[in-house]
Amino acid sequence: MSLRDYCNPDAILCELEAADKEDAIRQLVDVLVEAKSVPKTKGTLIYREVVERERQASTGIGKGIGIPHARSQHAKKISMAIGLTGTGIDFSAVDGERVRVILLLVSPKDNTDEHLAAMKEIVTIARDAYQRQRLLGCRSPESFLDLLAEIGGQKV
Repeated sequence: MSLRDYCNPDAILCELEAADKEDAIRQLVDVLVEAKSVPKTKGTLIYREVVERERQASTGIGKGIGIPHARSQHAKKISMAIGLTGTGIDFSAVDGERVRVILLLVSPKDNTDEHLAAMKEIVTIARDAYQRQRLLGCRSPESFLDLLAEIGGQKV
């Protein structure tokens, strides 16, 4: 599987408007539910798990990128939602910058290896200045998907 395989086009919000990081996480989990990437009856439980993980340590990794995530017994497969916000959201990022691109990853609890491989691939993309700028420049679901297929196309 590649990062592109985890992301449903209906789980990409190009004009995310959120009051704070918990609101952003809620909206991204909601689009995973709407896209049928996670069970409708488990959306609230998955949201709580992602928020709880975020409270342990911020996933604002710097340079405008946030990667909230959780491994959940309620997830049946690895799924990713993407949110883009023009004004940015305070994620208590390591560099103090507001997060403008959020890549939310939810994985089954028993799929540790694939979860860690996907997280590593996301972090690698986010830390590469050129690829990060391309990621921050995406403006449509198609552009995110094309970019993920191109640069996140390695098997995880």
